[in-house]
Amino acid sequence: MVDIETSILRDLNKGKEGALKEIYRLFFHALCAFGSRFVKDDAAVADIVQEVFIKVWTRREKFEAIYSLRSFMYLSVRNACLNYNRDRSRVKKVSLNDTVSETFVEEEECFVIEEELHRRIRNEVERLPEAMRKVFNLTLLDMSITEIAEALDVSENTVRNQRARAREILRGKLKDKIFLLFLFYFVDVNSPD
Repeated sequence: MVDIETSILRDLNKGKEGALKEIYRLFFHALCAFGSRFVKDDAAVADIVQEVFIKVWTRREKFEAIYSLRSFMYLSVRNACLNYNRDRSRVKKVSLNDTVSETFVEEEECFVIEEELHRRIRNEVERLPEAMRKVFNLTLLDMSITEIAEALDVSENTVRNQRARAREILRGKLKDKIFLLFLFYFVDVNSPD
């Protein structure tokens, strides 16, 4: 039985470049889309994301779970984008008016709430039974039911049942509003898989 998440992280921890390429493939576009919420220059965002992957590589031995890696990358992109905007405003010597400042504060508060949501979700996912957690984690890696079934050497029906049961458990633990937000961020609820 192959646990893809563990395999990718183990290979990354060992310094295998193929693992970094796989993480790049899985996260690059999502990180760029996320960075575009802060910086409107696509080339600058791509550069920022590239730098984050360099940081991932230099800290590769420290990541113990896909969630810690994901959180590190998103937080690093956010911080780098905010720094980019700060540095650009200094170069232009443009003072921000009160409206922009208030918007920045509101956005920062939203991201603090978002980070808390991610932490709560990670904690609840880690409490799932092992087989269910594996299925759910692979779902978060955007793997299809067929791919998950092959990777874990189980039937597609088992994957569907484990995933559905995990969603039920998480919905109960996270309450409906937080769970719906979670589905919006991580799981395509319209997916037939």
